[in-house]
Amino acid sequence: MLAKHCVRAVAVSLALVLGVATSAFAQKAAFLDAFVAFHSALFGTYGDEGPDVTAAIERMSASLDVWERSRRDEEAALRARSTPMDWALFHADARELDPAIASMRDAVAAEPARAPLYLYLGRLYEEVGRQPDAAAAFRTAQTLDPSDPIAAYLMGVHVSEAATADDSNIEALQPLLATLMKALDGTGLASKQPLPQFALIDDLSAKARVFAPSAYVRGFTLIDQGRFREALDAFRASAARDPLVADPAGRSANFQQGLAALRQRRGAPAIAALENVVRDYPSSAEAHRVLAIVYRAAGRLPQSIARFEDAVRLAPDDERARVGLGSTLIEAGRLEEAERALRDAVARLPASGEARWALADVYEQQDRGSEALRVLEESTSLLVVAGKVHLYWRIAQLAHLLHRDHRRVIEVLTQRMRLVPNEPHAHEDLGLAYSRAGRDDEALLELSMTRLLGLEDAEMLTAIGQIHLNQGRLERAEAALARAVSLDAAFAQARYVLGRTLQRLGRNAEAAEQLAAFDRLRAAALEEQRLKYEREAGTPRR
Repeated sequence: MLAKHCVRAVAVSLALVLGVATSAFAQKAAFLDAFVAFHSALFGTYGDEGPDVTAAIERMSASLDVWERSRRDEEAALRARSTPMDWALFHADARELDPAIASMRDAVAAEPARAPLYLYLGRLYEEVGRQPDAAAAFRTAQTLDPSDPIAAYLMGVHVSEAATADDSNIEALQPLLATLMKALDGTGLASKQPLPQFALIDDLSAKARVFAPSAYVRGFTLIDQGRFREALDAFRASAARDPLVADPAGRSANFQQGLAALRQRRGAPAIAALENVVRDYPSSAEAHRVLAIVYRAAGRLPQSIARFEDAVRLAPDDERARVGLGSTLIEAGRLEEAERALRDAVARLPASGEARWALADVYEQQDRGSEALRVLEESTSLLVVAGKVHLYWRIAQLAHLLHRDHRRVIEVLTQRMRLVPNEPHAHEDLGLAYSRAGRDDEALLELSMTRLLGLEDAEMLTAIGQIHLNQGRLERAEAALARAVSLDAAFAQARYVLGRTLQRLGRNAEAAEQLAAFDRLRAAALEEQRLKYEREAGTPRR
């Protein structure tokens, strides 16, 4: 679920660079907090979260009233004295992206020589999927200010995406890479959040993927479109049909007593109370589902599975019950049954990302990685509230492990990087994927951006050093590799590439020292592998 303390509104991070900001930006914090509480309650982890769902909807409604009043006040102030850039930020703050683009175009027309305006416009174009327009905006920004590393990087990304493994667009990337290297030699970036983002919720707020629940997907889609009032109406309609909220069994005294005992980790009283609820409300899907949760927590998996099956029979559209059934079957090792249950869930609820995620778990445990990959790739089209980076990362790992499919890995990691463009690890992972594919210039673009965003480690510095060595920039190679060794003296590959670089520089004694260190590290690693094999095989050491 979303971590409340991590939620960030990320709409206008370039505003400070441009010297402007919107006052309404601060007013939406309460709305976002209520939104996060709403989604968190929808998991129905215990079964008594129904009142939390309805309370969060009303909190969203009340806080939206405040936000909208603030926006009306600001809109009146903007009409009295404003610039097109002010209007662009005003609209972007509420994900009114088309009006934001129109205002940015006016801002560009008013100040056609101001490069940061084109960067912001280009990022808006990217957000709505207008990639050719984005590339044109970034090209103009880079032409206006060839020394700007952000403009160079953004232009480089579009050049990279147009390239293939056989055509790395070396000539087009070279001046852009030179700009980035010059920035690395100088003071770097003025901000560690240099790229504007427009999502209401920071994708990194979640430590795992967080899909929109299938029964509420229309409301979450409207939120994503900035249609907040319509979203609240959709949420209310969905809640009225949700067993978590509407099932009368949830208001019974035994239900409340059972859930109180469950939260206190008193299993026996919880089971006794909830078994009474099932006897009193035999047609209540939610009573069966919550009893299944308690049985599962107590390790009574066959009984848990039986109750989840009853819940699914009574409420075929209840995503929680279906995913709970599949997950418990997985836990019980009944993988064929889990597969059937989760395939049925996907067929019945095509918008269920959680069912697909669990089905991928089944396929992986059955050594059916290609099918797991297919199911996960289908999930990318679903609405993910936050944590989509984790979905992309799982797909990239499978594509690499199963097929060594460099093209697919790069494609997925590019989508992940676009989602969190100020996250250095996203650039590093993409850069290393390009490096493994032998696309050195694209790799250097991403790894340079990683360093500009403040991240350095031995693996990425070694990759940078190898690229500089490949392209004859020996001094840069040595600097990167020496830094890698200083960060991790036991990273053997850094020692090896540094040794080769020093040989090319004619510094043979230093080269021999590094290569000897590499040999020692490699020998130690091989010995550790041998010992591990002997331990696992149970054979005595000779």
